[in-house]
Amino acid sequence: MSHEIMKKIYLVEDDYNLRELICYLLTDHDYEVEAFANATSFKERISGLDIDPDLILMDIMLPDGNGVELCRAIKADDKTSSIPVILMSAHADPSITQNSGAIDFIAKPFDVDQFYSRLNKYLN
Repeated sequence: MSHEIMKKIYLVEDDYNLRELICYLLTDHDYEVEAFANATSFKERISGLDIDPDLILMDIMLPDGNGVELCRAIKADDKTSSIPVILMSAHADPSITQNSGAIDFIAKPFDVDQFYSRLNKYLN
């Protein structure tokens, strides 16, 4: 019996309900998820990484940071620059993600099927 290696996603989302929902959607599709409520906990975790996640899904408006800036920092660091980042926002214009290094932008609220297809595009 073959065991497929689970893809690991880091989720950075300050809204508790949305974080729980996205975690559920991802684990329901057999992704391994590590969730962060703010930029600080995410930065602490990613700086001590031994195994990189396969993808980072990040809200732009965080209580203690900005997802666009965080994405630029991830891309500027040789250790993490190859990790694909998808930015999400309910308020931001997708154009603010230009020059951030993000591979995609998901507007919230999102269509669940579209959400899965966007992720699968980068994870499979």
